[in-house]
Amino acid sequence: MKVWMWPKSSELNFYNDLLTDSLSREGMEVKDLRHGKLMLQVGQAKAGDIVHIHWMHHAYQNRNLLLFLVKSFIFIITMLYLKVRRVQLVWTIHNLYPHQVAFPALERFMRTLICKFCSKLLVASESIKRKVMREFGVPAGKLFVVKHGHYLGVYKSKGIDCRKAYGISEDADVYLFLGAIKAYKGVEDLIEAFNAMKSRQSYLIIAGKADKQMESYLKHVEDKENIKLDLRFIPNEEVADLISAVDVMVMPYKEITTSGSAILGLSFRKLIVMPDNDFIDEYFKEDMVVRYNPADYNGLENAMKAALNVKKEHKTPQYEEVLRELEWSTIAQKIKKVYQGWG
Repeated sequence: MKVWMWPKSSELNFYNDLLTDSLSREGMEVKDLRHGKLMLQVGQAKAGDIVHIHWMHHAYQNRNLLLFLVKSFIFIITMLYLKVRRVQLVWTIHNLYPHQVAFPALERFMRTLICKFCSKLLVASESIKRKVMREFGVPAGKLFVVKHGHYLGVYKSKGIDCRKAYGISEDADVYLFLGAIKAYKGVEDLIEAFNAMKSRQSYLIIAGKADKQMESYLKHVEDKENIKLDLRFIPNEEVADLISAVDVMVMPYKEITTSGSAILGLSFRKLIVMPDNDFIDEYFKEDMVVRYNPADYNGLENAMKAALNVKKEHKTPQYEEVLRELEWSTIAQKIKKVYQGWG
């Protein structure tokens, strides 16, 4: 049995590399379905093989309606071909819908259809499983919950003094937003909340590459006092030192299913501020997250204040216990069983 993984690795996220490496250690042969080559390479798959796709929308989406329809038709033919060849199609549903949807009705149709063609569907939490069942009419027996693995030991420290680099004193209270900066991630709300509660001793670092819309917004923010903007893709070799330099990570996302950024913060044992959602209950324990109601006007501001109080209490959350559940070896064993029909 071969596993044809799309993608096998990614320059933007270690998730796929960690998954692939762990499956290989379990004796699985993992082949790379490179981006844009899906239709050309699946012809090599044989009966009993697995085609495992993560971000399915790349196979059919386009902002031009005609191209969306053409790509969708080609992808449907590809799925029919795999079914005839008795190749299992497996989809890890990371998000219920892509963050950008040009044609909502077509998007829902395609994702519902893909769910029918797939032999098995993987999700990272029970809450996502329930949503997928409800939204796409998927029977429970087709869905398998396998948690998102941790990032322990992945990002190595280079000994960079990030506070010094940003001009922040050692005794300051520092919040961090890390990752691609897009409208759905709530950075506008974060800046407004920080400016409402900041003191001379508090700082906010916003680090990550912004899209054009958010770059324009950030350039025109009037009150940037104690806000450090680092609007570039943060290299992997800088991530560990940056996270280690801060007190609290803030993730004010407007949409959350599973958050790799939250699991990254968990891996570094950092206190996280994020909107209340089912994902928190399945991945975190007490004193690891300060949650808030996004419908509450002062919710984020109050949560950021509360986070500093939690930090000052020097509590010792059960990180080791939580991280043990996210071991990649365990995850690989579960996925292997799903592939083999034992899940």
